[in-house]
Amino acid sequence: MPIATDGGPAPPRAAPVPVLPLAGPELADPAPAVLVRVREVADLLAGPGEPLTQEERVATLAELERLKNVCAAAQAAVTVDLDEQAAVDRQAREGELGHRRREREGVTLEVSLARRVSPQRSRSLIGLARALHDRLPQTLAAFREGRVSEWAASLVEKETRGLTDEQAREVDALLAPTLGTCSEGRLARRAASLAYEADKRGFLERHARAVGDRYVSIRPAADGMVRLSGLLPLVEGVALHRSLEESARAAHLAATSAAEGGGDGTPGQGEVPTVAQLRADELVRRVTGVDPAREGVPVEIGLVMTDRALLDEGEDPARAPGYGPVPAALARMIAASGSTRDVEVGEARAWLRRLLLDPVDSTLAEVDGRRRCFTGPLRRFVVARDQECAMPYCHAPIQDVDHVARARDGGATTADNGQGLCRACNLDKETEELRTEVVTAADGTRAVRVRTRYGQVHHSQPPPVLDTLEDLGARWHGERPPWWSGRTAGDGGDPEKGRGQLVAEWERLVHDWNQDTASWERFTEEWDGLGEELDDDGMGVPA
Repeated sequence: MPIATDGGPAPPRAAPVPVLPLAGPELADPAPAVLVRVREVADLLAGPGEPLTQEERVATLAELERLKNVCAAAQAAVTVDLDEQAAVDRQAREGELGHRRREREGVTLEVSLARRVSPQRSRSLIGLARALHDRLPQTLAAFREGRVSEWAASLVEKETRGLTDEQAREVDALLAPTLGTCSEGRLARRAASLAYEADKRGFLERHARAVGDRYVSIRPAADGMVRLSGLLPLVEGVALHRSLEESARAAHLAATSAAEGGGDGTPGQGEVPTVAQLRADELVRRVTGVDPAREGVPVEIGLVMTDRALLDEGEDPARAPGYGPVPAALARMIAASGSTRDVEVGEARAWLRRLLLDPVDSTLAEVDGRRRCFTGPLRRFVVARDQECAMPYCHAPIQDVDHVARARDGGATTADNGQGLCRACNLDKETEELRTEVVTAADGTRAVRVRTRYGQVHHSQPPPVLDTLEDLGARWHGERPPWWSGRTAGDGGDPEKGRGQLVAEWERLVHDWNQDTASWERFTEEWDGLGEELDDDGMGVPA
């Protein structure tokens, strides 16, 4: 469990830049007429509007829905053009790239950044645009007329994905009278029925391939919960649920009988769990071997919290990687018992690992590294800092740690020049020839500027290590202007006039860091006095 404490202040970097997404790449005058009209319509709709009657509001809603669909269809058409032109560009450079790289190369990140969606969503949109253009002319026509939405078109594409081009066109023609006249759910069922009739043998073959796509995933839910889901073959999924159901009902019957037979015969609140609760408990018990009602789970979850929240009843929320903020009280329960249930459970073991934060801007402090690859503590540091894929609009888990400035171009293997990426973005970054560089944002923190082949410019910053640490400097060091603003209190905004005060501020910060380091050493000595040893390697101690 990493403990976030203050670290030594890092020296200023390059000149600050604003970290705001641009509306689009800079274009030479005159801009295309269609782009000018699109921007005019966008400005009109973003304006204050005018008084309308109720009937006019309803009519406006309907027309805006149609306009939204037409715009989405236009985006699909532009996406196809962009993809095809990129293919032409690749052919012109065919001799420069290896075969595997040419296969990977596309416009995934261009579309992702332009539409401000994740790369995974971008790939889906590109696939939808290609399918509509190549295989589903009737659906495309209804889409361009605004009669169906992008979601409805994607449902048709999904149900016809396993068909040949000829079969997909046949289903598309039969669906034409239905497009825009029924709900999206009914349209999907109709498309699925027609697709089955068009290729019954293929349905069985696709099922055999689908078995290979089985998986289990986890998503954050509200109030300190997560949603665990799995995609399983029909028989296995039904058998799993039935087995859990039978065990849960047997446990519920036993618990009910025990509660009715004890004391005054009135069970206390929560003493008899519901069947649904017992199903969940049985799933945890079978997978982990731990009974969650009696003991904590000894599994590392990487909880990050401040030393105040852990040791001094502080209220700073913690953070669980892949989940988000966790209330301080729940975080202390996890650290103490490995559980958040409001019941007595057995002790679990907690591991403490110290994370050093810059006391000014609350970012993780620098770590030295001279290797070509990001491994060991350096890799763990970058993963802890970035938390998720550093590509703008991508929130996938980090799989690779890559150089911002490429190693073959002289980029150093350091934390400042490292960024965590998912595997897909790491590959697309190279194949789509993105240029990245480390810059200093207007607030003094580290950012990565991303430039695409076709002129888009975006900036990426990791989320705060803890959501409550954005104002760390003001809370710990008073309301003085930060050193990166180039001014100090009472200097009238003149950097030269405040230079001496800036030097004094820097020395004070270094002094505070040394004091906090001594405080940490005293804390570890007191912790050791409890009978357990805490070392820099993260040795386990009872929480």
